[in-house]
Amino acid sequence: MLEFGLHQGTSLYGRTPQDGLRLIPVAGTPGGMGLQVLWDICTHLQALGYPTVVLDGSERETSEAPGLLELLDDTLWIEPPTQLPGADSLAVLPAARGLAELASRRAGAPQALLTLQPLLRRYAVVLLYAPMALLASPLMEGSSASPLVLLGDDGKAVINSYQQLKLLSFHTGLMGTVARLVHGDEERAAAQQQLRVLCDCAAKHLGRAPRSLLLHANRPADLQRLALELLENAETLCASGLFAALPSPNEAQRATPLATSH
Repeated sequence: MLEFGLHQGTSLYGRTPQDGLRLIPVAGTPGGMGLQVLWDICTHLQALGYPTVVLDGSERETSEAPGLLELLDDTLWIEPPTQLPGADSLAVLPAARGLAELASRRAGAPQALLTLQPLLRRYAVVLLYAPMALLASPLMEGSSASPLVLLGDDGKAVINSYQQLKLLSFHTGLMGTVARLVHGDEERAAAQQQLRVLCDCAAKHLGRAPRSLLLHANRPADLQRLALELLENAETLCASGLFAALPSPNEAQRATPLATSH
């Protein structure tokens, strides 16, 4: 994994947040599978020096819990994002209605998600957690992001993940990143076979295979690897209204060292 040598996340070690807002979409699943992985990703991103906000597209904004919809209405004011218990300074906003509103603005307008940059400019990363039906809507049109899809461990996991990738590909032209987490070495062979079948099926029927990652859920280095991969491939929403690759900082400083233990 990350014990020796260089890897594609090495270039991020000395980078610090800039003016652009990094967008990382994560596909939610019924039952909230993968929420712990979501918080682990956020923890590692913040440890690397990237203040992170979660837009929770699985939760609707209400008068008791305002969120993205209220931020989009600049005539209203809401309290700062709430902090999740146990998550160090992690901001979370209900966003189901706000994201639907952004998707409805897409027709005849610039890429809808650019609206988020001025609203969330105090953060470096926005992690967009939403059902695939929302990510595969006009919300993501014009984006080059690669939404994270978590492959489950049940008998229908491959079929369910393929359906998610198909929905995303047909409606936005995007292809996701599939991650399969194992909880022991005995699961590894079966997980590798799942990923192989899923990638082969996508390549045959969708014209290209997703990026795939096999990670150990109990190894901090593996979860850091996932956070780094997502950050390196994140889309940057720039203040100028253009999308850009991850920019180089004017004054790089060393980030928190990576965990290397198993």
